Parts: sequence; C-alpha cells; structure tokens
Amino acid sequence: MEDKTRLTEEQIEKELAELEGWQREFKCISKRFYIEDWKEITEFIKHLAKVIEETNHHPDIVFHTATKTITVSTTTHSEGGLTRADVELARKLNEFFK
Repeated sequence: MEDKTRLTEEQIEKELAELEGWQREFKCISKRFYIEDWKEITEFIKHLAKVIEETNHHPDIVFHTATKTITVSTTTHSEGGLTRADVELARKLNEFFK
C-alpha cells in the first residue's frame, strides 16, 4: 500500500540527496533516464510497469525515441505535493541500474 505521508521541505531535500539523478520540479520529482540499448529500454519499461503496479503509484512518463530517453515525473496529486510514495517509486526505478 502506498504511503501518502506528505514530506516536509527538509525531508524532500534529504531524500533528493540520496536519490541519484532525481531533481525537484515544482511539486514533482523527475528523472531523465538515458538508455542506449533498445533491449535494455524494453526491459526498463517492463520494470517501470512492474514498479507502478507494485506501488500503486502512477507517474507521468515521456518516452523520446529519438534521444532514447524516458522521463519520469511523480507527485501525489491527492496530497498536493511530494509524499513517501513518490520517493519509494523513485528508489525502485533506480534499482534497475544497480
């Protein structure tokens, strides 16, 4: 179950310091994933779908085929900002590259 506990500004800064590649954009956190290999892109998209299902959290996703980038932005609309659910989604997406 997703944790929709709203984060304070201090908590957001602390979490972002530990989330490689994620940046704050207004009420969202976002990351652009660059993946050169098409097979790996497919595997990442499968991972992304699995994380969305597991966390029950639904980010905005933009896939640029020309630049081989996938941009993911997440926020918790019902809470009007960033929550633990957003951080958890970001962590799980970063796990793909470990």
